[in-house]
Amino acid sequence: MTSPKLDPIRHAALLISPDAPDTLERRIKLDVFTSISRIKPGVTAQIDFDTTVMSGVFFETLPPPLQGIAIARTEGVLAFYNRVGWNPAFLDTPLDSYVPEEGLEPLKQRYHAKTLHDLGYVHPKHFVKMLGKAEAASLWETLKRFAQQSVN
Repeated sequence: MTSPKLDPIRHAALLISPDAPDTLERRIKLDVFTSISRIKPGVTAQIDFDTTVMSGVFFETLPPPLQGIAIARTEGVLAFYNRVGWNPAFLDTPLDSYVPEEGLEPLKQRYHAKTLHDLGYVHPKHFVKMLGKAEAASLWETLKRFAQQSVN
Protein backbone atom coordinates (compact mmCIF):
# COMPACT_ATOMS: atom_id res chain seq x y z
CA MET A 1 0.00 0.00 0.00
CA THR A 2 1.37 3.42 -0.94
CA SER A 3 0.97 6.43 1.27
CA PRO A 4 -0.94 9.42 -0.11
CA LYS A 5 1.21 11.99 -1.88
CA LEU A 6 1.54 15.22 0.07
CA ASP A 7 0.71 18.35 -1.88
CA PRO A 8 4.05 20.26 -2.21
CA ILE A 9 2.48 23.63 -1.46
CA ARG A 10 0.75 22.21 1.61
CA HIS A 11 4.07 20.69 2.64
CA ALA A 12 5.82 24.06 2.33
CA ALA A 13 3.12 25.72 4.44
CA LEU A 14 3.56 23.02 7.09
CA LEU A 15 7.33 23.56 7.14
CA ILE A 16 6.93 27.32 7.57
CA SER A 17 3.97 27.33 9.95
CA PRO A 18 3.59 23.86 11.51
CA ASP A 19 0.95 24.95 14.04
CA ALA A 20 -1.37 26.72 11.58
CA PRO A 21 -0.52 26.11 7.92
CA ASP A 22 -4.00 26.53 6.40
CA THR A 23 -3.99 30.30 5.89
CA LEU A 24 -0.48 30.29 4.44
CA GLU A 25 -1.27 27.36 2.14
CA ARG A 26 -4.36 29.15 0.83
CA ARG A 27 -2.38 32.35 0.26
CA ILE A 28 0.43 30.64 -1.65
CA LYS A 29 -2.06 28.74 -3.82
CA LEU A 30 -4.03 31.91 -4.49
CA ASP A 31 -0.85 33.79 -5.43
CA VAL A 32 0.30 31.02 -7.79
CA PHE A 33 -3.17 30.74 -9.33
CA THR A 34 -3.26 34.51 -9.85
CA SER A 35 0.18 34.46 -11.52
CA ILE A 36 -0.88 31.69 -13.86
CA SER A 37 -4.11 33.61 -14.59
CA ARG A 38 -2.08 36.63 -15.73
CA ILE A 39 0.02 34.48 -18.07
CA LYS A 40 -2.57 31.97 -19.34
CA PRO A 41 -6.07 33.13 -18.43
CA GLY A 42 -7.67 30.25 -20.35
CA VAL A 43 -6.03 27.70 -18.07
CA THR A 44 -7.68 29.17 -14.99
CA ALA A 45 -11.08 29.95 -16.47
CA GLN A 46 -13.89 27.83 -15.10
CA ILE A 47 -11.70 26.46 -12.29
CA ASP A 48 -13.31 26.16 -8.87
CA PHE A 49 -10.61 27.43 -6.53
CA ASP A 50 -11.81 25.72 -3.36
CA THR A 51 -12.26 22.33 -4.98
CA THR A 52 -9.61 22.07 -7.65
CA VAL A 53 -6.86 24.44 -6.52
CA MET A 54 -6.97 23.88 -2.77
CA SER A 55 -6.90 20.09 -3.26
CA GLY A 56 -3.73 20.42 -5.33
CA VAL A 57 -5.33 18.76 -8.37
CA PHE A 58 -5.08 21.95 -10.43
CA PHE A 59 -1.29 22.07 -10.13
CA GLU A 60 -0.86 18.38 -10.97
CA THR A 61 -2.67 18.85 -14.28
CA LEU A 62 -0.69 21.87 -15.47
CA PRO A 63 1.89 21.58 -18.24
CA PRO A 64 5.49 21.60 -16.90
CA PRO A 65 6.22 25.30 -17.66
CA LEU A 66 3.20 26.37 -15.62
CA GLN A 67 4.05 23.89 -12.87
CA GLY A 68 7.41 25.65 -12.82
CA ILE A 69 5.67 28.85 -11.70
CA ALA A 70 4.17 27.00 -8.74
CA ILE A 71 7.52 25.44 -7.90
CA ALA A 72 9.46 28.71 -8.15
CA ARG A 73 6.96 30.62 -6.04
CA THR A 74 6.81 27.91 -3.39
CA GLU A 75 10.59 27.64 -3.21
CA GLY A 76 10.84 31.43 -2.98
CA VAL A 77 8.45 31.54 -0.05
CA LEU A 78 10.33 28.73 1.72
CA ALA A 79 13.65 30.52 1.26
CA PHE A 80 12.18 33.85 2.37
CA TYR A 81 10.70 32.51 5.61
CA ASN A 82 13.80 30.42 6.31
CA ARG A 83 15.78 33.64 6.05
CA VAL A 84 13.58 36.00 8.06
CA GLY A 85 11.30 33.75 10.12
CA TRP A 86 7.53 33.38 10.12
CA ASN A 87 4.87 35.64 11.52
CA PRO A 88 1.26 35.41 10.23
CA ALA A 89 1.18 39.21 10.07
CA PHE A 90 3.41 39.00 6.96
CA LEU A 91 0.27 38.01 5.03
CA ASP A 92 -1.54 41.31 5.64
CA THR A 93 1.09 43.94 6.48
CA PRO A 94 1.43 46.45 3.62
CA LEU A 95 4.81 46.90 1.97
CA ASP A 96 4.78 50.63 2.72
CA SER A 97 5.18 49.83 6.43
CA TYR A 98 8.72 48.45 6.10
CA VAL A 99 10.06 48.66 2.54
CA PRO A 100 12.11 51.75 1.64
CA GLU A 101 10.32 54.11 -0.74
CA GLU A 102 12.71 53.49 -3.64
CA GLY A 103 11.72 49.82 -3.64
CA LEU A 104 7.97 50.26 -3.51
CA GLU A 105 7.19 51.06 -7.14
CA PRO A 106 9.30 48.27 -8.67
CA LEU A 107 7.88 45.76 -6.19
CA LYS A 108 4.31 46.82 -6.89
CA GLN A 109 4.68 47.11 -10.67
CA ARG A 110 7.01 44.25 -11.57
CA TYR A 111 6.15 41.75 -8.83
CA HIS A 112 2.54 42.76 -8.11
CA ALA A 113 3.56 42.91 -4.44
CA LYS A 114 1.19 44.38 -1.89
CA THR A 115 2.13 42.82 1.45
CA LEU A 116 5.33 41.73 3.17
CA HIS A 117 4.50 38.11 2.26
CA ASP A 118 4.79 39.02 -1.42
CA LEU A 119 8.49 39.72 -0.85
CA GLY A 120 8.90 35.94 -0.75
CA TYR A 121 8.37 35.90 -4.50
CA VAL A 122 11.30 38.25 -5.15
CA HIS A 123 14.82 36.84 -5.45
CA PRO A 124 17.17 38.35 -2.85
CA LYS A 125 19.55 39.64 -5.54
CA HIS A 126 16.71 41.79 -6.91
CA PHE A 127 16.50 43.60 -3.57
CA VAL A 128 20.19 44.48 -3.92
CA LYS A 129 19.58 45.80 -7.45
CA MET A 130 16.59 47.86 -6.33
CA LEU A 131 17.87 49.16 -3.01
CA GLY A 132 21.63 48.75 -2.97
CA LYS A 133 23.57 46.34 -0.80
CA ALA A 134 23.38 48.24 2.50
CA GLU A 135 19.67 49.08 2.23
CA ALA A 136 18.79 45.52 1.18
CA ALA A 137 20.68 44.14 4.19
CA SER A 138 18.88 46.60 6.42
CA LEU A 139 15.53 45.48 5.02
CA TRP A 140 16.35 41.82 5.78
CA GLU A 141 17.22 42.72 9.37
CA THR A 142 14.01 44.71 9.72
CA LEU A 143 11.98 41.76 8.40
CA LYS A 144 13.71 39.42 10.86
CA ARG A 145 12.73 41.70 13.73
CA PHE A 146 9.19 41.90 12.37
CA ALA A 147 8.97 38.10 12.28
CA GLN A 148 10.06 37.91 15.91
CA GLN A 149 7.31 40.24 17.11
CA SER A 150 4.69 38.41 19.12
CA VAL A 151 1.28 38.05 17.59
CA ASN A 152 -1.46 39.61 19.72
